[in-house]
Amino acid sequence: MKYLVSSLIITILFSLGIRAQDTTGLPPLVIPEEPVHKFSKTPLALGISPKVQAKIAAMKNPPLNIALFAVDRRSSNQEGNSDVIMIISIDQVTKTIKMSSILRDTYVNIEGKGMDKINAAFAIGGPQLAIKTINQNFAMDIKDYFNVDFFTTAKMIDALGGVEVAVKPEEIPYLNNYLKEISIIDNIPPDNVAQPGMQRLSGKQAVAYTRIRAVGRGDFERTERQRTVLVALFYKMQGGGSAMLPVLLTQILPYLETSMSSSELFSIGGTILNAKSKSIEQARFPLDSSSKGVRINNIYYLSADMDKTTAALHNFIYNGIKPGK
Repeated sequence: MKYLVSSLIITILFSLGIRAQDTTGLPPLVIPEEPVHKFSKTPLALGISPKVQAKIAAMKNPPLNIALFAVDRRSSNQEGNSDVIMIISIDQVTKTIKMSSILRDTYVNIEGKGMDKINAAFAIGGPQLAIKTINQNFAMDIKDYFNVDFFTTAKMIDALGGVEVAVKPEEIPYLNNYLKEISIIDNIPPDNVAQPGMQRLSGKQAVAYTRIRAVGRGDFERTERQRTVLVALFYKMQGGGSAMLPVLLTQILPYLETSMSSSELFSIGGTILNAKSKSIEQARFPLDSSSKGVRINNIYYLSADMDKTTAALHNFIYNGIKPGK
């Protein structure tokens, strides 16, 4: 679900960056200059190795990579595991966007903890350790992040009028079960999905949809649902035009946690939405061919060949080579 929110956020920021100077009479865009968490952007603090730094420095126009997290928490006082982990890559030449999901059960080394699921890094050390874990295990250069949780995601989706999603018959019982869980927390009756097919989901329904894991191939298909919702939201926000600005300013941005300043956000946004191509390329890592499920102390992990996984991820982000399976 977090994935949902983060993608949403990025699109919003892009929209703001391109149209902000054309607006009048709207409240000023206020984005904290400092992140909510204490956050250091030094290569050492972020786990960016000298080898990776040299590789990026040698590129003429390297893509901008931003981590997107959706954290499983029920209140702002919790840290929670990052059930959604994505790398949003922005090509600074073609202005295209790539969305790389990292499966939350991936078995990686977390500094100070040892081997564990990658989604545990956020709960242990917040976005600082979560980004550091991605950078160290996948030889990446990520310096910034977006983060949301279940309830802020639902509010943002509702602010945009919901999202169109094709719901499968077998997904409905699980979707409604998650809605029941949310309704208990909110202490209000659930608004269940009655039938399958293409339909507009509310914020809570969309969040419940992205949490489905028991249908299909577990977390593999769940990340596909997450990206489906994110892409739909991206295009919806793009099509909203300047009329979307008041909504974004007053009902979206207040829920966004980010390490980026307003000037950085506007710099990114202006170039992206002015691009001719509005398509989003998507991929999921690790690939089936280089990973397998294992049980350690009766806990499920996704064990991956990290060399092959890193190579496939880099080929997708830096070389434009779409991965296989």
